[in-house]
Amino acid sequence: MAALPAMLAACATTTSVPVARCDQVAHQALVGQNIGAVTLPADLRQRIISPGDTLTQDHDPDRLNVFVDPKGWIARVTCG
Repeated sequence: MAALPAMLAACATTTSVPVARCDQVAHQALVGQNIGAVTLPADLRQRIISPGDTLTQDHDPDRLNVFVDPKGWIARVTCG
């Protein structure tokens, strides 16, 4: 019985939990909705971009970019 924990440890594998990634096609359903009424996954990298915002030039294919109009309505979404 004492050897059981050691045998189980030897069988254990390390798996990484998948991180939410940007899926432009799946996120197109957000267009036309108000950003205040939308809940995005907590582990999805995202940035909300309002008119006049200055954007960094870093490209992150896993990040969802949500472009909103002055009233907060989602006009377009992109990955990057």
